[in-house]
Amino acid sequence: MTDALNQAAGGRFNEGTLNKIVRNAASSWTQTGHLKGRSHKVRQSIAPTAITTAYALLLGYLTGTRGAKLFETPWAQALDTPPSTLMHLAMDARRLGFLDMSQSGGIVELGFSRLLPLDERR
Repeated sequence: MTDALNQAAGGRFNEGTLNKIVRNAASSWTQTGHLKGRSHKVRQSIAPTAITTAYALLLGYLTGTRGAKLFETPWAQALDTPPSTLMHLAMDARRLGFLDMSQSGGIVELGFSRLLPLDERR
């Protein structure tokens, strides 16, 4: 991970800074369930919920993505779940009141009228 970060950053960071960034990222990913283990971290798949799915879709929505493309954003991909499963979780999120969703003939409409003020819903 350190090598990948160093390469992506073009060698801008010294070794101590790189190690701290990697430790902080590993800690965050452990908290989200993407990594397990104490000293030796191992990648694992997570089991997203309707609420985490709604949040991932909201983040995509706030960047201007709409429709079925919301299930392909980096935030949706971070959930380690195929778009078809995320669609079912989004329906659960709709039932819980976290998002507005309608689907017909392969077209998906998503909105967040209960979470966003009117001027941010466009």
